Amino acid sequence: MSSSDWDNDQTLFASLTGGQAVIDWFGFCPRFHDASLERLEIENGNVLLAIHAFRMTDELDQHRRFICDRHAMVTLRMSGVSGIRLHGSAVSIIFDLKIRRLPADEATLNWETCAAPVKGDIEVTFDTSMGLCGAIFTKELEFEL
Repeated sequence: MSSSDWDNDQTLFASLTGGQAVIDWFGFCPRFHDASLERLEIENGNVLLAIHAFRMTDELDQHRRFICDRHAMVTLRMSGVSGIRLHGSAVSIIFDLKIRRLPADEATLNWETCAAPVKGDIEVTFDTSMGLCGAIFTKELEFEL
């Protein structure tokens, strides 16, 4: 499943509560490539994603593997969730995670059991190397590091 052909909104990322702290920790706006999805909770219109992430350096260890540093648990807390699309299995390695504001309303016919996400909602989309992928649409998003 491919998340999209749009790019991550780094300005939005930095403006969200905790977003700049995540950028400062890693030294860039992360896409969470090869991070593991440790926890997913859906409860009463809220979603929590906990991701074990790291920074891959250009240095090699004695086995000629890239050295990874800046390990952290990054939690995305979403409230006012307006839609969820998930596909795959529970064990998950993220390929790419992107965040943006929806530029237009979602087509209501794609959302049979709830009102469709609307323009201005935040879309959190993630592809997978293995496991779970999908999109979550929300009114509010915060990061914890």
